[in-house]
Amino acid sequence: MHSDFIFTVNNNAPDPNARMMLPYRSPSVSTPVMQTMSPELSPPASEPSPTDSSGSSSKHDVEPAKPSAVHLQTVFSSQTGEAHPSQQHSSQVWESHKEEIRRLYLDENRPLKEVMAIMRQKGFRATVRMYKSRFDKWGFSKNNSKKDVIAMLQVQRQRNAVGKRTTFRRNGKEVAIDAYLKRKGISQYDLVEPGMAEKLPENLRCLTPPPESPKTLHAPGNLSLQELILQCARDLAWNWYCPPDTPLVACAAHYRGDEVRCAITDITNADWLFSVGHYERGGAMCEQGFKSLHMIFKKPSIYGLLHLLITVLDASNKGIVKEIWRYLAAYAATVRIDSPLGRLFQAVWKYLSTHDYEEYWDFIFECTEKLLLIEEQHTGLPADTLPRLYPLLFIPRAYQYRSEPYRRLQSRCDFKRLVQGPMPTAIEELTVFQATELLILGNQTLWQGERVFELANTVLENTKGIAYNTEFFVYIAITSLAHYHRNQYLMSDDPVAKATNHQLSVHYLEQIVSVMEGQWDPDMGYLLGELERLEHWYRDAGDIEQADAAHTRWKNALEAIPKDFVRGHKGILH
Repeated sequence: MHSDFIFTVNNNAPDPNARMMLPYRSPSVSTPVMQTMSPELSPPASEPSPTDSSGSSSKHDVEPAKPSAVHLQTVFSSQTGEAHPSQQHSSQVWESHKEEIRRLYLDENRPLKEVMAIMRQKGFRATVRMYKSRFDKWGFSKNNSKKDVIAMLQVQRQRNAVGKRTTFRRNGKEVAIDAYLKRKGISQYDLVEPGMAEKLPENLRCLTPPPESPKTLHAPGNLSLQELILQCARDLAWNWYCPPDTPLVACAAHYRGDEVRCAITDITNADWLFSVGHYERGGAMCEQGFKSLHMIFKKPSIYGLLHLLITVLDASNKGIVKEIWRYLAAYAATVRIDSPLGRLFQAVWKYLSTHDYEEYWDFIFECTEKLLLIEEQHTGLPADTLPRLYPLLFIPRAYQYRSEPYRRLQSRCDFKRLVQGPMPTAIEELTVFQATELLILGNQTLWQGERVFELANTVLENTKGIAYNTEFFVYIAITSLAHYHRNQYLMSDDPVAKATNHQLSVHYLEQIVSVMEGQWDPDMGYLLGELERLEHWYRDAGDIEQADAAHTRWKNALEAIPKDFVRGHKGILH
């Protein structure tokens, strides 16, 4: 606001011939005072000073008079062009006029000058600066600010991820976020900030618009479906599963207790049971998995999406794969889930229905591999999204039906990226980190090198300091040692060293399978696969008796699986 000037007003009408005098600062007066409009209207000049040798003074040399107490002081606002009494209002006074000012300025969309004029007529006077300062405190705004747009985008992404369409209104009018982005020449991903959505300003409202009339979904082309997968990954990645400062691999550990993970695991176990001829048990397992599969819409995450993709890629039973996509597409259509995730599942089902299965499989594999190779900075993903997903590629299963493609996906993991994020300090998180490094290193080197041996023993030692949920980390460490010695056995030409490493490899496998014999835990179904591996290693070494015994144990373990399986609420990491 421009400077306010103080002047005195005479009760008489101003002389039409009067002219404005320049401000004059007396040596004895520290406050600048505006001279009166005319010398004739000024108070009488003071007596000449004794030191004044002239004995007389010009009317232009008289000292300006100080305003007297009877003169009315006013404030001249150069922005409004109008004089009015100066007033400073308390917060209580402002609050008493808040609703009326809101109605005039926001609801009726009047300009600020018009609002001020109306309020002056009602006896409330304030300057432009006072109004704007109060508007900042109240959140009264007619335009999009960067902070508001960021908050709206965060809310929109979280609602999109759970299938809710979103629109925003400010003072009863729809907010055009796209217009703001276009005007600034940026995309929504340039404004994304980590964290959960902040509370919207008082003048913004988040609404769900009326449903659109259903549109016919045509079979998508490869490029559009790839873009839809990337869009889903973007939206889900910004819908934070864990706080952004969580150590990179710790989020995947939290996912192990997720209902979506449990559902996909049950379907994976069912697929394996069907492949070994246990249809009744496989059917019960499959039923349990599909009962909770819809949770992928209710608790969406990028972890669940990637887990689903790698599961259908390694499944043995094509019927289960088709049923997964058909079910998810039908669920999205039935409950009208208008989100990228819902559209993706319907599009994949359309693609599978109109293409050969192997063509579909190649396409999904290509999309999954590209997802693991994209650069977050150029595709709108949060930083370090991909390293957070690495542990999912090493989720154990009873049997891998497409081991080479699976290993190719695992080879896309870059361990160097894991050490760029926040490093864990707690023993539990450190163990997750080291176990992840062990899985990446072991699979990419075929369990060769002393680092594999060192990490495996370190993880085992760490589990002694963890009070609960250590089974999975023990499994990773011991199976890594088994594979390490198995590799030494295969590469050695020395009969003594070969025999020693064979004994050590089967010794570690025996430790693992003994954990689950006589009981059934759906989250440890992969241990049945280790029994099959144990039989194979015995048979390969020529120990037929032990191989046959391992096969008998495997059949007994299968019989321990209940035919009327019902998953309990307590999982391995609950």
